[in-house]
Amino acid sequence: MKNLSITLEKEIRKTIEHIDSCQWSNNKEFYADYVAQTFYYVRHSTRLLALCASRLNYETEQAIHLRFIKHLGEEFNHEKLALSDLKNLGYHIDDFSELVTTRLFYEPQYFKIEHERPLALMGYVLYLEALAQKFSPIVAKEISGKYGARSATFFQVHGDEDPKHVAEAVKMIGSLSEADLKSIENNLIQSSHSYNLLIEDLQNKWLQSSVKKAA
Repeated sequence: MKNLSITLEKEIRKTIEHIDSCQWSNNKEFYADYVAQTFYYVRHSTRLLALCASRLNYETEQAIHLRFIKHLGEEFNHEKLALSDLKNLGYHIDDFSELVTTRLFYEPQYFKIEHERPLALMGYVLYLEALAQKFSPIVAKEISGKYGARSATFFQVHGDEDPKHVAEAVKMIGSLSEADLKSIENNLIQSSHSYNLLIEDLQNKWLQSSVKKAA
């Protein structure tokens, strides 16, 4: 568990460096596209949690199964927060295509649940929730000041709720086997790498767009 905590801190630090370089309030289209990509992967959250819960053993993993069901309920309709933010920014989800790097971020989770270990999903979940705990309140404040609070509801909600989720996840993970812990750690690293690629992809997309407009 100590190794996992160290890995989580290291990977979150890497992503924060990427996030700090983003023009959250200076490029409205960049932020809107980020919100759209968030919608594209968050709409899979309840499905991934449900799939993982369905694969957990009744005799040995019932408590964890019930925790996943509870978490599933807590994520209900969160993708609609992103759609609401887009609307209040003056955009629609159809204005932004799903990026390849977005699919690279969430699609492997289905494979890991079905063909590796169901609880590998916790690496993805823990990474996202620890990340939200770190940067959501800061970005929510910046975005609210620039575009209005109704354009940052996804950040606001997850900045408020995810610290509790992280604490619950850490408590649950502490009871798992070494094999599960290793699978979770590997997925955490992979998820971090994929998310960083998504951020880089968005930055490059809108940097190129800015250059074209200036030409």
